[in-house]
Amino acid sequence: MIRILTILQTAFSLWMLIDAIRRRSPFYWYILILLPFGEIAYFLMVKIHDPEWQPIRDRFASIFQRKASLQDLRYRREQTPSFENTVGLAQALYNAKQFEEAVDLFQRALRMEESEEALYGLSLSLMGLKQHGEAIERLSRLIELRPEYEDYDGWPHLALALTEAGRSKEAVPLLERLVEMSPRLNHRMLLAHYLMRNGNAQQARRQLETGIAEYHQAPRYLKKRQRAWVRQAKKMLQQSQSD
Repeated sequence: MIRILTILQTAFSLWMLIDAIRRRSPFYWYILILLPFGEIAYFLMVKIHDPEWQPIRDRFASIFQRKASLQDLRYRREQTPSFENTVGLAQALYNAKQFEEAVDLFQRALRMEESEEALYGLSLSLMGLKQHGEAIERLSRLIELRPEYEDYDGWPHLALALTEAGRSKEAVPLLERLVEMSPRLNHRMLLAHYLMRNGNAQQARRQLETGIAEYHQAPRYLKKRQRAWVRQAKKMLQQSQSD
């Protein structure tokens, strides 16, 4: 066991040393990394600030940061009715499924500033109240202002709102636009899902086959991110062929 830990520590030290060399870090880091626990200090002070470690930083921050209660957020807004405090309270109300009050506050925030954050929150709150017509209007505006907001999350919500409003055929051209703009595998899968809903199984299969083929040609780092998606895409393709 001790031998395994020693090997792992040595490998970690080499990783940090190579990173410092590639980064052209100040010379003192090379010495520090070779000292006991120096590689850990380098990781925590330098390496962890790289963009790919952002999810881990966010996870640790959420552990040590106490979430403000609804009562706290209401008090903050009463004391300072700013845009930020209004949206913060509205978001908390949405999370608590108190959609009516969330809608009111998101609308107040939008009167202060037309922001993507407030439009998105208002749209989801309206969907929570089954007011799909108004949600469609707000989501359409969000996509017009910033199509990629929340990693393109407005598009599937808009497709769902159109479907719930009895306008599912409009979801297909909408998602075709999304795929033209961002031809990711999950976006092709979303389009394929709505194509199948509207009886276009052949077109759906073409989207899935194209997405799977693009996955196999993608760089390794992209394949790693999309591994779960490609498994699901293959299941969808198999199901569409058996129907």
